[in-house]
Amino acid sequence: MIPKKANKLYISVAEELNLNESLIETFIDYYYKQVREHLTTLKYQRINITGLGHFVVKKGLVKIHIPRITKSLENHDTSTFGAFFNKKGMELKLEQLIQLEEQINNEANRKVNFLKTKHEEYTKDNMG
Repeated sequence: MIPKKANKLYISVAEELNLNESLIETFIDYYYKQVREHLTTLKYQRINITGLGHFVVKKGLVKIHIPRITKSLENHDTSTFGAFFNKKGMELKLEQLIQLEEQINNEANRKVNFLKTKHEEYTKDNMG
């Protein structure tokens, strides 16, 4: 199977939907810009993209990066504007990672509680 090039895809979709080719191109560019933004901002633990699948943040990688960034921030030089800007970006990334770790832990606790209540109800029915 030979993949289609993006510009030929825009033409075929535009002809099929009877719309302007530049409108289709703008729409697809906007969609993938939003996908990239969601994948890089670390706001969500799990992202589902139709046709591409599920993207899940690995708990172990989050645990590794939090101490690494914290240590890097302690030794970071802020004598220049560029270095200060980089430090602020690292602080923002650290905050996002901490929030993501909380989401992961909350989800794990929710799963444990769900299974616990499920098994309690199952054993109650069998004990009677």
